[in-house]
Amino acid sequence: MVTPTPETNHSTQSIDVLIIGGGPAGSTAGAWLGKNGTQAMICEKEHFPRFHIGESLLPNGNHILQETGVWEKIQDAGFVKKYGAEFTLPDRSHSVQNNFSDGLVKGLDTTYQVERSRFDKILLDHAAECGCEVRQRTVVIKTTHTGKGWTVVTRNLENDEEKTILARWIIDASGRNCVMGRSLRIEKERIPYPGRFAVFNHFKGFDRDPGKKGGDIIILRLQDAWFWAIPISESVTSVGVVAQKGARSEGKESNKEFFWKKVHQSSFLTNALAQATSVEEYRTESDYCFSYHTFGQNQVLLAGDAASFIDPVFSSGVYLALESGLLAAKTIYQNLESGAGSGNAKVYNNYTRSMKKRINTIRVLIESFYDNSNFEVFMSPQPGSRSRLKIPEAINSIVAGCSKPPFFVRWRFWIFRKICALHKKHPFLRPINWRSVSQKP
Repeated sequence: MVTPTPETNHSTQSIDVLIIGGGPAGSTAGAWLGKNGTQAMICEKEHFPRFHIGESLLPNGNHILQETGVWEKIQDAGFVKKYGAEFTLPDRSHSVQNNFSDGLVKGLDTTYQVERSRFDKILLDHAAECGCEVRQRTVVIKTTHTGKGWTVVTRNLENDEEKTILARWIIDASGRNCVMGRSLRIEKERIPYPGRFAVFNHFKGFDRDPGKKGGDIIILRLQDAWFWAIPISESVTSVGVVAQKGARSEGKESNKEFFWKKVHQSSFLTNALAQATSVEEYRTESDYCFSYHTFGQNQVLLAGDAASFIDPVFSSGVYLALESGLLAAKTIYQNLESGAGSGNAKVYNNYTRSMKKRINTIRVLIESFYDNSNFEVFMSPQPGSRSRLKIPEAINSIVAGCSKPPFFVRWRFWIFRKICALHKKHPFLRPINWRSVSQKP
């Protein structure tokens, strides 16, 4: 570890790890490193709390929050409990309810829906309490690789003060800003997905289901788009629509107009939002699907959305951010402890391989969701399979975030994919009549 030495230049500081970004990935890395005696610093360009989308957690992320010591704070924050996920058609005439407790992997029974502004602030404050230095409203303006580490120039956005950081390692958790991915010019993988965008807002007065089910996320599928409805507090529900680029006429349709046009294709959403009032402005995100070829090189590890983001449909973004933040912290800690210096290709390959295996598990399920033929399989769990092969329960575990599934889940997931392929080639399930379940806007 770095031993602090008297500094002749007060604006220069030597540390073990510089973390760019204070979201879930960066805060998780900072908290774990701080708890384990590593000198770490988080530079975050915003001042928390701040608005962010991605409000639904997955149960498999709970253990990470427990390991960093922040779990009790999350439990005490009053967030909405999430017991499962409902996948439904526009008129809600047919639904598949994924109760996490029914999954094959035990211990993934429940988690939370969160207001990201509060959730992220809890994580960032916890990282500071664990001994990680946190600098908000601070951006990285220059990075230079020295061979022994990195010389990084930062700027405080409040007073324009610049400081120089000498860091042995960097964790890039800067989200889609991809600070180090761009700086290192790491090649991106080609992901053959069509361009998509989301339009979303928060609403008071969304008509929720009673009881425990009222805390679950609802994923409502249209023929050419889908909605999420996430209860993020007792009174506020996050609602958003995801569609392919070209679904609206640019310059002719505002975010609000497009949002409500798609709402009115669903009788269920039209009724659920009939008495609701918007809380925020109608926001949009687009071009969010990407992945770097490698998640590490030259004493840099990419974490969270700075490494890869595939799609929001299964709420995997925060979970994968937590997972990558923890793994990045542990990888660097082991390297520092061993005195291996800059690390070797094996370090970066192992980190990348581990995260990509998790991402690819979720990605296969995402691709099944978007394919109309595969979606018919997804929405048709058979009673016989539930009692014998237990394929729906295996899918349930992956929906809960089991992205590194054990063998008894993997082989069932493999059969699910084979069934999808067979149905696509020789349809044997009743097709969804999208015209009858949708209404004209």
